Amino acid sequence: MHFSNFKLHLKLAARNLRRQPNRTIALGGAVAFSALVMTLISGFVGGMDKAIQDNVTLYSGGHILISGYTPSWSGRLQNRFIDDEIAKTVESAIPDVRTVSPLAQARATVVFGTREIQLTLRGVDWTKDELYHDSLILSSGDWEALNEQDRSMLMSSQTADRFGLAIGDQVVVRLTTASGQQNVTDYAVSAIYDDAASGGMTTAFVSFGDLIADLNMKANEQQQIAIFLKDSTDAERAAKAIAEALTEKGYSIASGTSGSEQASQRRMNSEKAVYSISTVQELAGEIGSALGSIRWIGYAVFILMLLVSATGIANSYQMVLLERTKEIGMLRCIGFKKKDVFASFIFEGILLAGAAAFAGIICALPIGLGISFIPFDPHGDFGAALVKGHLRFAPTLDQLLIILVFIMIVAIVAVFLPARKAAEVVPVEALRITA
Repeated sequence: MHFSNFKLHLKLAARNLRRQPNRTIALGGAVAFSALVMTLISGFVGGMDKAIQDNVTLYSGGHILISGYTPSWSGRLQNRFIDDEIAKTVESAIPDVRTVSPLAQARATVVFGTREIQLTLRGVDWTKDELYHDSLILSSGDWEALNEQDRSMLMSSQTADRFGLAIGDQVVVRLTTASGQQNVTDYAVSAIYDDAASGGMTTAFVSFGDLIADLNMKANEQQQIAIFLKDSTDAERAAKAIAEALTEKGYSIASGTSGSEQASQRRMNSEKAVYSISTVQELAGEIGSALGSIRWIGYAVFILMLLVSATGIANSYQMVLLERTKEIGMLRCIGFKKKDVFASFIFEGILLAGAAAFAGIICALPIGLGISFIPFDPHGDFGAALVKGHLRFAPTLDQLLIILVFIMIVAIVAVFLPARKAAEVVPVEALRITA
């Protein structure tokens, strides 16, 4: 198609849309609403997906976790191992690794006065930490105190408020050691973090060395290796590369997230340690599944709205065909070809749908940003999908372009049949019938 013909068809389509403003507004409004809804759904689902990965990383301690299980003298597997070569293998297997650090955690009972609560107590090597310094917001205390004071604890604000804890208070911690014994120790609250800023997380953090000692583990032992990547979306690929590298060096890798159970089944009678590898995507679990359901419900609503809009466009252009039969006959008499008539209808549909979809997307952006300022309960069922107690609206340019193109394609399909009928109009018959 020559540029002059393209310009002519575009000008004719714009003129025709202006001739029936009420019809154009009604059809365009339906299409724009479809685009608006899909932009909001895709933006919030994308934001929730990213928030879940970030918060699950906080819960778990890394983008990739390698857990080691070593059989004891009785044959029972213990979550502990000694092997510095694993960290070196990880660093050589994946080039985009940020940090590789040891990790330990335990389910503990924290007691203050007459009150107690069950918390996850996580031991962190603060000298190698990047995740918590960057992600957690301290409401009291400072990071220096955690590094300098002995047996210091970073407590969540929810737990601190429930207990009436303040900086400097001592708490008693009861936990089960790696060998299954009970231990009682104490810590001083050195800082308090805003758990609403991390999806309602209620984990308490202590020094890795202190927790290892409390678990009756040796100084060179660890339970897990936490791996942080430059891009969390590469976790699955990186985990596969790590598994292959460890397997080549003779390590026994248990597949799946239930590494302890599979290791127990496979190596109960062996003296060799077994390792399991999990990623942030796997650890998202049911939250990620629920998010997937929301995504598919959104797609279904969007498709339904598009079908309704497409039906409306098709019916409207059937009416347009009847109204413009004489006009089409005159255009054919003055030199318009069948393909020109067909193109004029198609251009009109594209222009209507494209402009309406663009308007819907533009309107969705401030609405989405406005909704993102509404606070939600970070301790609810979808607390892990929130960022600082708010929904994250994060549509990508690719998503917006896909919405725009898809709507325009649907409009072309809807206009195709009326356009073909218009192209087949016989000029003489059209003038005679409408005379």
